[in-house]
Amino acid sequence: MKNIRKVLIGLVFIFVAVFLVACDDEQKNEGELVDFSELYGRKETIVVWMDDEKGDYQRALISEFNKIHPDIVVQFRHMGTVDSREKLKVFGPSGHGADVFMFPHDHLAPAILEDLVLSLPESTRTLINERSHSLGAQIATMHYNPANKSFDPNDPGAVPTLFAVPISIESIGLYYNKELIDEPAETFEQILEEAEVWKNQKVSETDTRTNGEAGRYYLATSSHWADSYFMQPFYSALGFYPFGEELNNPEAVGFVNAIDTLTFFQEELKPLVTGTGNHDSVGATHFISKRIPYVIAGPWNIEQYRDEAEIDFGIAQMPTLNGQPTKTFAGAQMVAVYKYSKNQDAAIKWVEFLLSDVAMKLQYDLKYKLPALKSELLAGVEGVTDDEALMAMSAQLETSIPMPTIPEVASYWGPGEAMIKAVWNEGKSPEDAATEAEQNYRTLLGLKE
Repeated sequence: MKNIRKVLIGLVFIFVAVFLVACDDEQKNEGELVDFSELYGRKETIVVWMDDEKGDYQRALISEFNKIHPDIVVQFRHMGTVDSREKLKVFGPSGHGADVFMFPHDHLAPAILEDLVLSLPESTRTLINERSHSLGAQIATMHYNPANKSFDPNDPGAVPTLFAVPISIESIGLYYNKELIDEPAETFEQILEEAEVWKNQKVSETDTRTNGEAGRYYLATSSHWADSYFMQPFYSALGFYPFGEELNNPEAVGFVNAIDTLTFFQEELKPLVTGTGNHDSVGATHFISKRIPYVIAGPWNIEQYRDEAEIDFGIAQMPTLNGQPTKTFAGAQMVAVYKYSKNQDAAIKWVEFLLSDVAMKLQYDLKYKLPALKSELLAGVEGVTDDEALMAMSAQLETSIPMPTIPEVASYWGPGEAMIKAVWNEGKSPEDAATEAEQNYRTLLGLKE
């Protein structure tokens, strides 16, 4: 009996030894935590591509998200907003790549045509309607007919479809140096009158050049004077909306309607903002150096002006022109779900979470972006309503129009810039420049004359 017991004990030891050796050969556990989630309920994993080079913003987001959804593992990868769509195209319908990706709103239509974007469910649409800024909601919702790939809202098969979640929203505004300006102008006519006087004043008691001779013009732009995005306020006041008033007719940009604005640029604006110089002025550097009072700029300039240049500035509403409001373009950063994601439900939960006050607060604190929320909901994001600069941007958005989102907008910027350059730099007639721009647009798209 004792011998049998010894044999059995020996066999047990041999079995245990063999088992341990086998485990060691396959995988060593050198102090790691063992994940038993597969035994008690498998966790889903989503891959998120968003623009956050340092990663602080995403780490904070994931931490808060997992308080609500502990069963979803979020793997983050930094990806520039203009790069994500191109990267995802490589994966196509394979289901690999990101489950969620971020991009500027003018990438939305191309992403839809490339079959990359999942149309979002009713729960997300309801959330968007309840919380999102109306401009953001407009930008994220497109009339689309997948059968013929048409974005024409008059197409009977083009159904309004939500394709993305807007998380931040932006536009340009009129920045002014409070040390040089007591009250900002309310009309561009006033600015131009003051600019005429300023242009002929001496730089200082020791520098007898005029401001014009020194290239220090009264009004500047942080971009350049042929940038159609920055010029839209002037266009709108004088009757030009690319692709028509609804901004969605791809058959024609309608550059002929820009002739009055081009005439204004050539005869009134140019002499007072660049003199005999070309469209690509360096005026913004003079604003940074506190030498001129005004610059047209965007929220992306706030930290530079405030923290780096230490300018005491305000942001005014864009002044009227010819008695009409100057309507800026509104843009948004969007987050979408990859159409071929294998974890669509979990990915949708992530994009919906980004609309929460908690997520918007983290975006404000760590990315300094204006949340794409209804104005009455901004109070729920601590700090935003006390931020004078961002609230000025929010006020500007009340009169802004959404930047066109139809795919053909990509063929607008080049001809539009060339048109202004021809008028501004070469003295071409506005009529000829507008005609040439329309022809260039049609050529780019292969449209018949």
